[in-house]
Amino acid sequence: MLRKKEEGKMDTAEIKSILAEGLKIDGNITAEGKIRIDGVVNGNVKGHFIIVGQTSKITGDVEAEKLVIMGEVNGNVKGTSVEIKSSAKIKGDLTVKEISVEPGASIEGKVQTGDFLKTEQTSLTETTE
Repeated sequence: MLRKKEEGKMDTAEIKSILAEGLKIDGNITAEGKIRIDGVVNGNVKGHFIIVGQTSKITGDVEAEKLVIMGEVNGNVKGTSVEIKSSAKIKGDLTVKEISVEPGASIEGKVQTGDFLKTEQTSLTETTE
């Protein structure tokens, strides 16, 4: 079933995998394409495009070229383009090339943006290809 595009959100048809609310994973996740996480992950998450849903809780590092964070992340965040929505709660350091943060988001940690990611960017691209 396809949903209408909501402001700032993509169709579910574009998402390759959805880890639904109520699902708990203990272990690392490496994904290709776009994934959405709405459940609980105890482990690192790495991929090309990751959507961290509002009901999600990730305890581990999150690394992707494109990240949209609406839920909770207890770990470091690394990405090329990161959107942090108002409902997000992040405890960890952020190393990103481009970042947008909505009012109301909670971030506890060091934030590095812009040129800090240049040396890291090559490894992100190689990992996700």
